[in-house]
Amino acid sequence: MKKLRKTQAALNMPTLTLEGGLFLPDQLEKAALGSAQWQTETDYGTPKGLKLNDDYSRAFQIACAQWKHFAVQLERSDIDTAALTHTFVQELLRDVFGYTNVQTCPGIQLGERRYPVNLLAGNVPVVVAPHTLALFETDTRFAITGSGTRKKSAFMLMQELLNASPDHLWGIACNGKTLRLLRDTATLTRPSFLEIDLADLLGGQRYAEFANVWRLLHASRSAGSPPECIWEKWRAAGQEEGTRVRDGLRLGVTDALLILGEGFIQHPTNEALRSALHNGELSKDAYFQQLLRLIYRLIFVFSVEERGLLHPKDDSKEALAARRAYAEGYAVARLRDLCLKRRARNRFNDHWQALRIVFKGLSDGEPRLALPALGGLFAASQCPALDAASLDNAHLLAAMQNLRWASHTVGKNSGVLAPVDYRNMGPEELGSVYESLLELVPEIDLPARKFGFVGLTSEGSTAGNARKLSGSYY
Repeated sequence: MKKLRKTQAALNMPTLTLEGGLFLPDQLEKAALGSAQWQTETDYGTPKGLKLNDDYSRAFQIACAQWKHFAVQLERSDIDTAALTHTFVQELLRDVFGYTNVQTCPGIQLGERRYPVNLLAGNVPVVVAPHTLALFETDTRFAITGSGTRKKSAFMLMQELLNASPDHLWGIACNGKTLRLLRDTATLTRPSFLEIDLADLLGGQRYAEFANVWRLLHASRSAGSPPECIWEKWRAAGQEEGTRVRDGLRLGVTDALLILGEGFIQHPTNEALRSALHNGELSKDAYFQQLLRLIYRLIFVFSVEERGLLHPKDDSKEALAARRAYAEGYAVARLRDLCLKRRARNRFNDHWQALRIVFKGLSDGEPRLALPALGGLFAASQCPALDAASLDNAHLLAAMQNLRWASHTVGKNSGVLAPVDYRNMGPEELGSVYESLLELVPEIDLPARKFGFVGLTSEGSTAGNARKLSGSYY
């Protein structure tokens, strides 16, 4: 049996939010739990004779005391909120996270533009917003002199500085209640950051989660030249692993198609499907196209579920109950770990029936599950033969494993399973998967109830594949 690397769902930590591709979620979670590289006492600069937990236990006591002092002043109207927050953030970075050299900064000049940065923590610039402003709220105090723009948010100010500065790769934006770690990025269209809910973390005195945050944000993580710091090494390690996982996904999608193709043909109740294939009412190419659309449906639902975008924003009692009903009985996320359990791969078809309800709900809308009417890929015309057929749990979960988990080699261990990160998978990566599928030419052996691809499961040429015939290149 393939080795499974134990991992939780992406960032199962209430006070941490990862947006965009700053880190691979699995890599970040290992770092938060202290099981990544470069996390020894020496790496963190812990004095001899002490352990890491001595360091972050002390830091936790200091942080809670600082927060208590800060929190009691949040509602006061007779105090300078910017100065209050500035002091809190500076002391937090210095006394809790080890940035002993943090100092007030008059701003950073780059050419004709001046970026109103408040602090420098070593080589990490820090923008501090007053606690009354969210990090995404625009204000004149964050405007970049010389840019022609009157307002910026603290977050966008920091992002534009990092993108413009050759000397700064990582930065922090903080308003006392929330802290975001950012990095230079090639695009401004999709935000990328690690966010820490300081109010929940410190106000709730969450010691275990504080240890996670301390391991991630400690000053030793940014030490040295920016391209060589630990954050950058973690990011590079995650990207390398992510590349291997995506390469594995391309193979996984092909295997999933083979499994589903045979699963539908072999199910004892699908006589109508086999008859349609036999008499030509459903061609092998049309069958293959419906299998592809089924794969696209699944990938779409994986992505929107993991990004929290599936359900309309509605906090009514009925909507909350509907979302809970979906999560408990219909979400494909339920099958992520279940598909690895052999005992679940039986001849029943309850998981497929639940998926059919989800697909129909996304076609026409289903308020009882808080599903919007999307139509398109989920319309009844897209997979009519499959929507009317049955599929047992054994085939569905085997296909699901190939879509949700990618096999690759880690060190000396081959066949290690790592979860596919659909939350942060971009269109380019999905496009490369789509492009590889265009090269497949399906073949069906109905008497043997077999489904395969020419040149892959049998000898033959793929000269007539859809990619070459249509000139389709991503």
